[in-house]
Amino acid sequence: MTRWLLPVWLLVVGLGAPAAGQDVIDLRPHATDLVVKVVQAGDDRPVTAERVMVRAQGALLVTLAEAENVHGEVTFGGVEVVLPQSYVVSAWVEGVGYHVRHTGQQFADGKAAVVHAFAQTDLTEGLRVTGMNLVVRRREGGFGFEAIVNVDNQSRPQRTVAADAMGVRLALPRGLAQITVEVDDGPEPFPATLRPAGDLTGVVAAVPPGQARITVSGYVAADAELEFTAACNLPVDAWSLMTWPADLRVDSFDMQADTEHDYAGFGRWRGRPLDPGRTVDIRVVSPRPTTAVPVFSDTPAGPGQAATPTAPGRRGVPWVTISVAAVLLAAYAVWRLRR
Repeated sequence: MTRWLLPVWLLVVGLGAPAAGQDVIDLRPHATDLVVKVVQAGDDRPVTAERVMVRAQGALLVTLAEAENVHGEVTFGGVEVVLPQSYVVSAWVEGVGYHVRHTGQQFADGKAAVVHAFAQTDLTEGLRVTGMNLVVRRREGGFGFEAIVNVDNQSRPQRTVAADAMGVRLALPRGLAQITVEVDDGPEPFPATLRPAGDLTGVVAAVPPGQARITVSGYVAADAELEFTAACNLPVDAWSLMTWPADLRVDSFDMQADTEHDYAGFGRWRGRPLDPGRTVDIRVVSPRPTTAVPVFSDTPAGPGQAATPTAPGRRGVPWVTISVAAVLLAAYAVWRLRR
C-alpha cells in the first residue's frame, strides 16, 4: 500500500507548487514615482489642469495623490502602489474631468499616465441618444418620474460639448419637483443642474467624447393621472416607458405595449425612434378603485337594534300558500278514508 502512496503524494505536491518559469503575483506595496502628463488631444501640447488625482480602484476610489494647478506634468514621489492593481488618473481642465486607467506596474516601469483633454465647443453635431428610458412610479399623492438618457458624443474631430451649451435637452413633466440630476461619464457619477431651454429643459453638464449616462429624477403631485411629453433636442435611437405598478394605464398613440419584458411588477411600452424636436404625448392613469357590490344589503335598524341582512329581492315566508295546501291535503285524505 505504501508503494503507491509516495507517487500520489508527489503528484499532489507537484500540482500545488508553481510550474517552472511561472510568474508569482506580487501583491506587496512598492514605493515608486507617479508621473502624470496632461496634454491637448490631437497635438499633445501641454495644458493646465485645475486638479490632478491618482486614485486606487476598488469598491471605493481611494485617493493616493493629488495636486492643483498642474501645467503639463506632475510627479508624485514615493507613492506606494501594488503592481497588478489598476489606478484611475484624473485631470480637470476647464471644469471638465478626463480620466485614464494606469496599472501599478506601468508606474513602476517609469511609464507616465497621459490624460488627454479636448477642446470645447457649443456645437451639438455628433451627439445622439442611443437609449432613453422614462420611468413613472405611482407614489402617495402623486408620481415619481425618472429619465435615464444614454448619450454618445461621436463628434469628428473629437470635441467636448461645453456645459453652458446644454448639449442634452429634454421635455420634463410640468410641476416636476424634488429634482436631482446625475451624470455618469467616468469612474464615479457627479451632480448637475437644469436650466430652461425654450420648450425643453437643458442639462448643464459638459459632454466629453464617448458615452455618458444622464439621470433626471423628481416627483409630480397629482391625483390619479400624469400627463407629459417625451422629446429631446437630439436624435433618439431607441426609447421606452416603464410604469410601476404594472396596472397603470398608458394612453399614447405613438407607443406599443411590450408584453415580453423581464421586469417583474412593471409595465413597459416602446416608442419609435425620435427625430430632434419630435414630441410624443403620454398620459399615465391610475386604475380606479373597484367598489365591491354587497351580496346582502343591510335593512335599516331602529335605535339599539342590529341590522338584519336579507337577500336582495327576497320575499317573506308564504304562509297563505302553505295554509291552503294543508287544507287541500287534509280534504284529500278524508276523501280517501271514506272510499
